[in-house]
Amino acid sequence: MATPISSPTRMSAVAGNQKLALTYERLRPLIIWLGLVELAWLAVWLLRPTGQSPTFTMAVASWAVLLVAWMAAVSTAGAKGLHLRQSRRLSNLIGTVFVVAFSVAWLTVLPAMRSGLLAAAGDTPDTQLIAFHILRLLAVGTMIKFWQGQLPRHFMILGSLPDLLFAVSAVVLWLVSMSLPLSPIFLLAWHVLGILAFAGAGIGMYLSVPSPIRVYHTRPDTSLVFQFPMLLAPNFTVPLFMLAHLFAILKIVGG
Repeated sequence: MATPISSPTRMSAVAGNQKLALTYERLRPLIIWLGLVELAWLAVWLLRPTGQSPTFTMAVASWAVLLVAWMAAVSTAGAKGLHLRQSRRLSNLIGTVFVVAFSVAWLTVLPAMRSGLLAAAGDTPDTQLIAFHILRLLAVGTMIKFWQGQLPRHFMILGSLPDLLFAVSAVVLWLVSMSLPLSPIFLLAWHVLGILAFAGAGIGMYLSVPSPIRVYHTRPDTSLVFQFPMLLAPNFTVPLFMLAHLFAILKIVGG
């Protein structure tokens, strides 16, 4: 006869399964993997040119590691409700500014880093600089949440819709760029527009939660944007899209 599993053993197995399930739920959201793909893609661009200095290579590697650590910290804080409690202090917007400012400062602080950045920008094809933003098609996820009644209409109109339309333009532009050269002035305007397309979401997420610009007090509100996993958009994935635009702009104005 099989020996029955003792109660402590059974409880330990159940606890282990619950811990595994919790870990899976923390890693399951698509937005986590979107952010990691963005980060890896940017790192590949930065390290593509042969002959990059060891200083620049180490700077890029440490930058990527620090951003992964930032993502983990933000996820933990968001799961505990910190960002929502601090919405009056523009918590998500501070996260956006921090990632962009930190990245620019980290990768340009030394002359060797600035020259490495210019070399990487010049070595990256326009087709790839455009294709990167096709990933923004995943903005359809927030539109789905609006249809499900989890996000308000104003956020969908100001934030999700412009982002999705820009992603569609990236698909069209990428197809065109495969066969026709595009004007640097046109590309510059398109990349600037891509950054501005995030402004609506940056404003819209504060219109229905406690903040200096709150105007809506109805449900649903935008509290979902301040909770894990969706808070990774303003605190991780959106800043990386902005950095990709700035990288492309650097190629145009610094070439």
